[in-house]
Amino acid sequence: MRVLALILIGLVSLGQAQEVLLDPRVFEIGRQLRCPTCIAETVADSAEGISGEMRLIIQEQLVAGKSEGEILAFFQERYGDWVLLDPPRRGIYLLVWASPVVVGLLAVVLLMIYIRRGQQQAAAPLDVSSDELERVRAALRQEG
Repeated sequence: MRVLALILIGLVSLGQAQEVLLDPRVFEIGRQLRCPTCIAETVADSAEGISGEMRLIIQEQLVAGKSEGEILAFFQERYGDWVLLDPPRRGIYLLVWASPVVVGLLAVVLLMIYIRRGQQQAAAPLDVSSDELERVRAALRQEG
């Protein structure tokens, strides 16, 4: 039993030793990629096995002289646009990027229309007859 525990500890230490030897750029690139099996974690931050494998692939590609863009394109080709934390500004993603601006502009326009209508209604004179006006004046004199 102790031998099995020592083997497991050794394997975990070996995996951690590999992580320590990775180029810091691996983690910079990994922060731009979403972990395929995690929820809201990057490849750089995830402890999942798939993320460790992806970090090793990034390291291998850096050693082979690939650029950051080429490495990101490699993963994008295999996992789709979803794997990128900063999705491309095309297709449906363009709608995602543009929608906050469109909603903000629409809100400003609607607010301006609402304010103008309120000002016009407040500034519009009331159409009352002279009899009604005299009755209101009489009521005010009685109270005062």
